[in-house]
Amino acid sequence: MKAAEILDIKLFMQLLLQTNSFDFYEMVSATLRTDMDYQVEGKWNETFFNEDEIDTYKLREHTYIPWALAKDKIFTLIKGRKTPAVMKLVFKLSNQNLLSFLSSVNSSHNPSDIDGIYLNVIFQNQKLNVTCQISYKSFTLDSSLEQEYFNNFITLLKSNNITCN
Repeated sequence: MKAAEILDIKLFMQLLLQTNSFDFYEMVSATLRTDMDYQVEGKWNETFFNEDEIDTYKLREHTYIPWALAKDKIFTLIKGRKTPAVMKLVFKLSNQNLLSFLSSVNSSHNPSDIDGIYLNVIFQNQKLNVTCQISYKSFTLDSSLEQEYFNNFITLLKSNNITCN
């Protein structure tokens, strides 16, 4: 697991909530503590969508709701004069983007050996931390893929003028 503290919280939140920079993720879960507590499970609800919507959003390719469909709802829950006391968002790289990532870094890892690539965004005590981790289906000591993924994430931050520790 690789972690970074985001120093430009406002810029990061704008990037997360108001751009498509994170739309290649699925939202696994969200925990929000504002005027009340919210626990959001990210599995998409098949009975809510009609067949055209399922096809348009390619939902059958996803286990969890694409961030592009969830971010406006999350933004609505946290916007206001006060910042949330706690916010924890768990993202998973979609299967299609997992394949793209492995290809882009010329990885020898087989996609079937990876359970998921996760990004955790945690805001608490006025600090914002992000962790990147890869869940493998079998044990490995090789952390090179995780480092590559973390480096890509840091590059995304830098390209948007977001500083981190």
